[in-house]
Amino acid sequence: MIDKSSPIPVYYQLKEDIKNKINRGVWKVGECIDSERELSDQYSVSRMTIRQALGELVQEGILVREKGKGTFVCEPKVKQKNIMSFSEIVSKSGRILETRVREFMIIDTPEEFEEIFKFEQLYKIDRLRIVDGDIVANEIVYIPCDYCGYIDEEKLQGSFFSMLKDFGYEVGNADSDIRAVIMNEEYKQLFEIDKEIPLLKIHSNFFTEDGKFLFVEESVYRSDKYVLEVNMSTRIGKLR
Repeated sequence: MIDKSSPIPVYYQLKEDIKNKINRGVWKVGECIDSERELSDQYSVSRMTIRQALGELVQEGILVREKGKGTFVCEPKVKQKNIMSFSEIVSKSGRILETRVREFMIIDTPEEFEEIFKFEQLYKIDRLRIVDGDIVANEIVYIPCDYCGYIDEEKLQGSFFSMLKDFGYEVGNADSDIRAVIMNEEYKQLFEIDKEIPLLKIHSNFFTEDGKFLFVEESVYRSDKYVLEVNMSTRIGKLR
């Protein structure tokens, strides 16, 4: 299973083999994998190599260490990298997505949006995004009615990005503000859970590739089930 003569590092081969075993169901979600000593014996590699491979799998959210108990297989998380629609992300992961529309209405443009929207009325679209039976996200979108053709709740069951594309708009980039949120009773009811879990709140302004402002999205995600991967560049971020 491990080719020590290969130019591919041993720890990387080991990491990939463990991932393959998880994918094949040798170790299922929530199960404890073999100990470092057992893995060291099985693969005939040092404990240090085992720790390096397991450490990277922990960082990737595939495994989790519990002190005094062992290393366990995590439930797969919905991962977003760069700008992708939530529907596309879930579809690529092979999981089942359900959308529940909580609110869909035409509103007068709120005062807080008057500077960015030069329209009197907006659509407010409030949706729950449910993955494999668990509510993972609450997304609230504000978009000028003039940008959209006919919309009903059936159309809102699918990808919002794809729907906009049908109307002649393609999302090119976004400015996002990302914050940690403390769980409270309101969020427990929203996500239909009775335990405290970490949340991620993202406020985004979306634009076309040529800079035309499209819509605002205010979203809250369960960070135990959703990962946002961001590519860093030499641009200096703004701290608040």
